[in-house]
Amino acid sequence: MPKTLVIVVATLAWLSLAPAPPAVHTVTHSGTHSGTHPGPPVQSQAHSGAASSPLMRPGHAVRYWTPARQAAAANPPETVAAPRRGTADVAGTRRHSVPASKRLTPGSDANGYARVRRPYTRAADSRITGRLFFVNSGGQGDSCSASVVRSAAHTLVVTAAHCVYSVPAGAAAGRWHQRFAFVPAYDGRADTVGEREPYGRWGGRRAWKPDGYTGLTGGDWNSVHDIALIEVGPRKRTLQATVGAFTPMRSQGGRHTVVTRGYPGVPGRQPYDGRDQLWCLGRTRPATGMVLGATLPAALLAGRSGTALPPGRLETHNCHLHKGHSGGPWLIRGTRDLVGVLSAGKEDGYAAGNAVANALNAEGYGAIVRQADPSGVYDALSITLKRPRKPVKRGATATVTATVRLRGLMAAAHVPVTLTLPPGTTLTATSGGCVHEPAKAACTIPAVHPRRPVRVTATIAVARNVRAPLRVVAHVASSALDPSQADNTSAVRLRTRP
Repeated sequence: MPKTLVIVVATLAWLSLAPAPPAVHTVTHSGTHSGTHPGPPVQSQAHSGAASSPLMRPGHAVRYWTPARQAAAANPPETVAAPRRGTADVAGTRRHSVPASKRLTPGSDANGYARVRRPYTRAADSRITGRLFFVNSGGQGDSCSASVVRSAAHTLVVTAAHCVYSVPAGAAAGRWHQRFAFVPAYDGRADTVGEREPYGRWGGRRAWKPDGYTGLTGGDWNSVHDIALIEVGPRKRTLQATVGAFTPMRSQGGRHTVVTRGYPGVPGRQPYDGRDQLWCLGRTRPATGMVLGATLPAALLAGRSGTALPPGRLETHNCHLHKGHSGGPWLIRGTRDLVGVLSAGKEDGYAAGNAVANALNAEGYGAIVRQADPSGVYDALSITLKRPRKPVKRGATATVTATVRLRGLMAAAHVPVTLTLPPGTTLTATSGGCVHEPAKAACTIPAVHPRRPVRVTATIAVARNVRAPLRVVAHVASSALDPSQADNTSAVRLRTRP
């Protein structure tokens, strides 16, 4: 089975290196960076809370990350394990990480990537995406990818948890990274600072990660908790007002067509050196894999007969994501909703590359956004059921309409709606993706967006012998992020006539 790695340039506890000192304020050229996990993946969902870093000084990070330090960040020694025997070039034939038949990106390379057209200021998606610089827990200069996410605060950047927190070599517990500086639309090939950082550097003030992300077990590379938020410091205008933001989409993964963006590569390495923003088009499916049962809490193992991963992750085999792209956005093609954040993928050199992202679910993203953006309204779903204005003739049919609305800052994917009928009625037809029994329909709305209502209609046959008004109930399921679930259920009474 191919090994999997965290797609970040970061210090991990399991590497065989001397213990690292506490974080210092110099960038070195000998930092330790990502490699392959030596054992089976570990999955834990024991926590649903969030932890925050100590307050930081945004101005210090802005001044610290000079162009010279940016160029020196993430310049690693050879610490990434080589591919397995049989996966390298054979008889002069170069192995492609993504076979040509699976590459969907126009003009892509062997890994499925293509360069984003310059200048990055021209398009909203490339403006909102940027490079995140930081000093990791081992004291080395590092970088990931990140993007601005829609929030009430207008100051939040989303990335992977292993980009904000890790366990230094030789340590028993994780430490927060320091001196975060987000550079939207970063262009490492530009001649001037103004062109390289067209919207400036935005220093981090605080970071959040789910409690379930520990930084242990190879960086929790197979964890649904590998997602984080960073609040940037204030300027004359907010970050969101300056470059825009992606709308987060609450989901548990699933099948989508996505565009991913970011800054893969490290200086001096091939095929990417981190100076270019790249993109890749991919089709996702629920991520597959196994967990190491012996490492899971007993409470999680109770009643489990297998070791399949819980939902919350997406993978694509159309893009082979490289180091430095960790934390990059996965966007629904067409709507540009942020459906995932890059977390992991196979190590470089395998002939069948992949990439894995964490979905923005209530357990991971929800836990951190509640703390990072307490005034924001997320996942506020409601449903309203309407009946015919006139009484329904007994023995005839009637149509009821359920309207689902979403208020706030977040979109929602695969939204469940149920319709329940009383005795004396039969469900004969429904609109949309519904599975129905005679007295009940279970529907799934592909996506609901703020200020864009979605309607589900149902045709109901009324028996000839009914008398009393008939109560029809509609319900939409939301998450714990919904500030009030009182409007998640709606009921009407069908009046009848002979």
